Amino acid sequence: MALHEKTRKDVAPPEISPHPVRGTGRQTATAAAVDTTVPKAWDGFLAYVISQVCSPPVLATAAMAIIAWTLASPHAWRWAGTYVFLAIVAPLVHLFWLVWRGRVSDLDVQLREERTRPLLFAIACAGLAWLVLALGGAPLKMVAAAGGLWVQMAIIFGITLRWKISVHSAAAAGVATLVWSLFGTLLPLAIGVPIIAWSRVRLRRHTVAQTIAGSALGLTIFLVAVSMTC
Repeated sequence: MALHEKTRKDVAPPEISPHPVRGTGRQTATAAAVDTTVPKAWDGFLAYVISQVCSPPVLATAAMAIIAWTLASPHAWRWAGTYVFLAIVAPLVHLFWLVWRGRVSDLDVQLREERTRPLLFAIACAGLAWLVLALGGAPLKMVAAAGGLWVQMAIIFGITLRWKISVHSAAAAGVATLVWSLFGTLLPLAIGVPIIAWSRVRLRRHTVAQTIAGSALGLTIFLVAVSMTC
């Protein structure tokens, strides 16, 4: 009997968030399924930093900044700022709101079933940004990049309905392909993309297959997009 009682005491209780979800009056049911802690191991911490620094919003912003820098004109920077505000800032604000309301468990949207709403809003915002750039007379390279990002998100949304593909890897491969077309270097594609994919696998956000699929998607979409500007 004593051994039985000791065993029961050693069993950890279920991990349930002590804070109710705002606006719902219930506890977070998915708290145990989502890990938002920063890894303590050096490789886990490194993967976490890489994943945050190279997140899709950061990479999309970098893509537009790179194009504006190569064009070297205030006109291009204004269009880059317009795109970032419509296609990146607005969806991020919406995502923060979803997390605050308890509709999404975390900013990384780890649970596939929670990705539908933020992805639909991001697709709408990216489509609007693409339309504004195309109709407003933005540089062709920016219009092509905006179009590539929109198509990429739309395809990712369709895949996400049945399978969890790596958005980080898709964004990384897309930007790396853009850099390749502008500067002729394969280093970001050959080194940067695998490192970002490794970080997602190390954090257990994705499998190797999901990162490979994301990378292949980003590479394909942006090869088509940059070919339209040649």
